[in-house]
Amino acid sequence: MVHSGFGVVPHGIPGTPVPFNFHIPQADIHQLTSLVKNGVIAAPSFYTTHNFTDGPEYAFGASRDWLADAAKAWVDPKYFDWRAMEKHWNSFPQFTINVTGPSDGQVFDLHFGALFSRKPDAIPIIFSHGWPSSWLDFIPMLELLTTKYTPETLPYHIITPSIPDYGLSTRSNLTTTELNFYTAAEALNELMKALGFDAYVAQGGDVGSALTATLGAKHDECKAVLFNNFILTPSEIASVADLPVTPGENASIAAGTAFRYSGVGYMLEQGTKPGAIALVSESNPLAMLGWIGSLYAEGTPLPLTDILKQVSWYWYTKSYGRGLWAYRAAWASVIRDDDADKNPTPLAITNKPLGYSRYPFEVLVAAKSWLDHWFPDNLVFYREHPEGGHFAAAEQPVAFLQDIEDFVAVVKAKAQF
Repeated sequence: MVHSGFGVVPHGIPGTPVPFNFHIPQADIHQLTSLVKNGVIAAPSFYTTHNFTDGPEYAFGASRDWLADAAKAWVDPKYFDWRAMEKHWNSFPQFTINVTGPSDGQVFDLHFGALFSRKPDAIPIIFSHGWPSSWLDFIPMLELLTTKYTPETLPYHIITPSIPDYGLSTRSNLTTTELNFYTAAEALNELMKALGFDAYVAQGGDVGSALTATLGAKHDECKAVLFNNFILTPSEIASVADLPVTPGENASIAAGTAFRYSGVGYMLEQGTKPGAIALVSESNPLAMLGWIGSLYAEGTPLPLTDILKQVSWYWYTKSYGRGLWAYRAAWASVIRDDDADKNPTPLAITNKPLGYSRYPFEVLVAAKSWLDHWFPDNLVFYREHPEGGHFAAAEQPVAFLQDIEDFVAVVKAKAQF
């Protein structure tokens, strides 16, 4: 049982967070089960009967067999018990809070998980997840922290939001204004300020990597940044092509190159036709499982339960279509080297402590020599891991947390908290 003291909000903060428990109506669970059981799986063809398990040249997405087996498991309560997971997640403190974006006056209704410390010198840390994941990626880390520490000994305030427009976080101009990395990062910065944290550390990967880059480059309250991948443009990568790399780094870079050639179809679709894919994916949970699930299955060793958990989260929160703003902002710079100003670069962070965790099966990777070149004065932490990939917090929570703790130990003496 998680100690209730982790949910005690610091006294005298500017904002008014409201305690929150997540509970999906039973009717919604019945609807998902019914739609999955009655869903139609495409007829056999060369493309639907082969997938990545037959070799990299067959990475066409989920096969019929994979989708059918996953669907069967999804509606089997002995295998996938949503209520049990929901109960577990709710054992960790969660809140909602309204903050106003300073640039355009939008009101953001943000959901976040939190572990608050009683220590007066606790360091605030905000964690930004990516797509197609959620704040649930950080539950294993929260489990480790609540086992290792008490509210009196926890050295950090841990904030794990549903990033803007994802999951349970939404905003006032949802249907009239397109979100971007800068306004989304503003909202996260306002969240930290509303909690009384005028100095904090930011960590992120995937979409969260770009948000963390924005926080580090644009917001003085963010004092240090830690990444587990970088979103770079082809020009940025080309600028360091002549620098030496290790054999392990070269393998990751080669995988990243292959990914940019054959693995970014989803990015093109979500970046150029977000309305179309949103309408298709949100028409039936089986369609969403086929789209999101195949990306997970091809790219991570995560168990099927984790994939079903994330797809369920997007389905129940009706947030898949809302979250595509990140691909609208990033696809052109990542694939075509255009509109780079829409995709914040971590290379702009030159005056704050910066750390990087490299996992061997990550495709959005940076070599150590690149980091030394880009951050000669502020790279304060670098660690290579023997295992893990893109969803580091979920795949390798022990290593992920150790990096956080070691990074904070370094920057605590270098930044003013």
